[in-house]
Amino acid sequence: KGWIDEVELLNEEECLEFETTILPVKLALVKLQNLAYKIIHLTTIVLPAWQGILKELKMSISLMPHDMSTHWNSTFDMLKYVLKHQKAVDTVTQQRDL
Repeated sequence: KGWIDEVELLNEEECLEFETTILPVKLALVKLQNLAYKIIHLTTIVLPAWQGILKELKMSISLMPHDMSTHWNSTFDMLKYVLKHQKAVDTVTQQRDL
């Protein structure tokens, strides 16, 4: 036996409720994925700001892992990193000039 997709077992009403319930989580993941991409690829704007924030918070300089479809554990790694660096993430996301 293999994996069972329990969402397929839901009726239409249950499926709609499920989708509505998980929407905030999906949106938060997309925002974190976008932030990770920007930190890694916008090396003249966001990366220096990120490094400055980490330095100011006396945290080690590091890059946020980004979610990759070919790495099954990458979403977990990204979320674990964000929880550990929550203050830095909050600070960088509040800077409107980035």
